Order: sequence, then C-alpha cells, then structure tokens
Amino acid sequence: MKRTIVTTVCLIILLLFAANRSFAQSDAALKARIEKINKEMAKYMLEGNTEKSLSLYTDDAISMPSNEPMHEGIAAIRKSNEEMKKSGWIATSFETSTLKIFPNGSFVTEVGTYKMSMSMTGMNKPMDDHGKYVTVWEKQKDGSLKVKIETWNSDMSPMEQMKTMESTK
Repeated sequence: MKRTIVTTVCLIILLLFAANRSFAQSDAALKARIEKINKEMAKYMLEGNTEKSLSLYTDDAISMPSNEPMHEGIAAIRKSNEEMKKSGWIATSFETSTLKIFPNGSFVTEVGTYKMSMSMTGMNKPMDDHGKYVTVWEKQKDGSLKVKIETWNSDMSPMEQMKTMESTK
C-alpha cells in the first residue's frame, strides 16, 4: 500500500514538473512570436508603410501614445499616423525589447522597452528617445496575434527632450 502511495506521489510530481516545463516552453514560443511581429512593425514604420503597420492591429484597437490623446479604433490610429507624416517627423531607427509577457486566455500582455531615433526636415542629426511600453495582444480566430491596446512613454524628461531637439538644429 505504501509503495502504491509513493509511486502515485512520484507520478504526480513528475506530471507537474512536465506540465510546468511545457508552459515555460509555450511562453517562450509566444514571446518569440511577439518579438517577430514587433520586428515587422518596426520595419513597416521605418518604411512609412502605414497600411501594413495597421494590419497588425484589431479594428477596435486603442492606442495611448505619449503626449497625445487616446486614439480609439483603426481609423483614429490611421489619422494620427497621417498627421505625424504631414508634420515631417519620420522614424530613422526603432527597436523594441520584450521584457515580460503575461498570457491570459485570448490575450497576452507584453511589457518592454524601446529605443528610437527621429528626424525632421531642417535637423542636423536625428533626435534619440528611449522608454517603455505595454501592449495587449489579442489572439485571433486564425491563431494570429494583433494589437488590441498599446501605450508607451519616454524615459526622457521634457527638459531633456527640448535640449536634445535644440542640439539637433
């Protein structure tokens, strides 16, 4: 009887260990998928391809950029991107680093950092920025992931940003 109990307990421990390793592997695979999408998004942004970039968002996505009002829905996000283009600002480099992911049902929350450079006509050199972001990804019926909610903000104070802008003129 004791041997059966010990065998059963050992089997349960082995199954729990295997399940834990399986979840860790699936989290790593999910993180890799998100990192791949982030690279695609950076590529589209640097190319100025708004439509390809927006194809990675849900139709009802919410974007909460730093120093701007919230944009609700793909049309509002498109309008914000178009206004940015018209203003003359362009991204010259953009890189993200996924620090953590938190899967929860059909959503995955990503926490990360970014580094980027931007320029505008008349600037001698690009302006650098770095900060952090949170993206909520929604799993689609086809298995793909799309941005549902995003927010980001700079680690640089407004005074630092102004000094950087002045030094690029």
